[in-house]
Order: sequence, then structure tokens, then C-alpha cells
Amino acid sequence: MIRVKMIANYRDVLPPGSVNGVVELDVPEGVTVYDVISRFDIPLNDESVIVLNGLTVEMDTPLKEGDTVTAFSAIAGG
Repeated sequence: MIRVKMIANYRDVLPPGSVNGVVELDVPEGVTVYDVISRFDIPLNDESVIVLNGLTVEMDTPLKEGDTVTAFSAIAGG
């Protein structure tokens, strides 16, 4: 099981029942950051910051049990 955490306005893309902006997913072995994050309706460009366990990684990084993928907007409102 891995966790996907959305921060700020990205929380709106999570399914009902997610708690504190986090949803837990069962994913097959070999799934990547991109595979998981592309399930959600967020921009996959410079607007978004995607981190794995708090570190910036390539989108083709494979996930393992217990990982947390976090996404948030790099563009702050003012």
C-alpha cells in the first residue's frame, strides 16, 4: 500500500473519503510515481511539485510498500 497526499487546491481531486488530503492505494509491484499521480486530474508540468517521501525524484521512479507521493502547486496564490 502506498499513500498519495495532495496539498492545498490539489485536495479537490481526491476521492470522497480521503482524510487530511491523503488516500491509500494498493498498487502492483513496479508501478511508478507517474503511474500513480497520473490517475489524478492535476497538471503534470512545471505547475506541479511531485515528491516521493519528501524528496524530488524522476517520475519513472518505482514505488515500494509504504511510500508516500505528495503533490502540490508550485504557483502560490497571492
